[in-house]
Amino acid sequence: MWLFKQEQRGQVDADLAVIINNIAVACKNISNLVATAPVRGLVGLAESKNKSGDEQKKLDVISNDIFVAAMADTARSAVIVTEEEDVPVGVDALSGDYIVCFDPIDGSSNIDAAVPTGSIWGVYSPGECVVDPDDDAEAALEKCVLNTRKSGEELVCAGYVMYSSATVMMLTVGDGVYGFTLDWSTGEFVLSHEDVKIPETTERAGRFYSGNQGNVDKWAPEMRAYVEHLQGGGGDGGGPFTYRYIGALVGDFHRTLLYGGIWLYPPDASAPEGKARLLYEVAPMGYMAEQAGGAATWGPLANERVVEVVPQHIHQRSPMFVGSKSMVEGLAEFLAKEHAK
Repeated sequence: MWLFKQEQRGQVDADLAVIINNIAVACKNISNLVATAPVRGLVGLAESKNKSGDEQKKLDVISNDIFVAAMADTARSAVIVTEEEDVPVGVDALSGDYIVCFDPIDGSSNIDAAVPTGSIWGVYSPGECVVDPDDDAEAALEKCVLNTRKSGEELVCAGYVMYSSATVMMLTVGDGVYGFTLDWSTGEFVLSHEDVKIPETTERAGRFYSGNQGNVDKWAPEMRAYVEHLQGGGGDGGGPFTYRYIGALVGDFHRTLLYGGIWLYPPDASAPEGKARLLYEVAPMGYMAEQAGGAATWGPLANERVVEVVPQHIHQRSPMFVGSKSMVEGLAEFLAKEHAK
């Protein structure tokens, strides 16, 4: 019903509506597999690695197949980009030429321990694709993604589904962020979070920060100083900030979206470009944060919007700082002062 109303309002066209509906169906299937992975024998490694060098779990491979098939069935997406495929996947589209990018299972290393995982996607607006006649099919498809300059500002839809105590979809089509909870009695996603806004951090509320503190020693000195700053109260007269960390982008982002605070994913000595992928993880999450009244930045001084970054290759990595707008802006101010010392 919600999607139908968005289509009536002209916020999405018929092709995009079909894509979103098929994403929802794919995520329902994946949710069932995640919930029953131990009894289906789907835990453990698949004995393979993806393009980024990550060990693939069995559900990484299966979930990727589900997503690719779901997008191919729409016949509305000309190109698919997924974390688990080295190169873009071409699709014979009947209509529409959207570029759909996704991480089929975020946090798959958590599956065996039943810790929250998720799926992330971004749908980019179609654009003119200019390729070299001498390019092979794989090179031509990658140029179709990159030559149309698919920064996060060209997203027309972004979202994620979190598989946890409930299966929750958070979605934006460029007019706010809405949440839907899967009702297993009907098999439908039901609107449960309307026009979500990231709470602002005050002296008493939203005092959370998140990030892998196991890597703090690898962070730049000003980033380490910022963590100590938060632990000391943040300088606003409130108490120390509370540390929360799940270790899966979807879970940590979802908590930040609903409770406020900041999620820190800076570059470090072992990963100078970060580890999250720009096209199908960082940009969609950054776009959602801005749609929810928050902010998402990157760069050594956290003063550049992640949605403005144009990827140079489809699996490009990126750092990110995301959360309550005042927190993200405060981080940039703090880093600039520390850097100037």
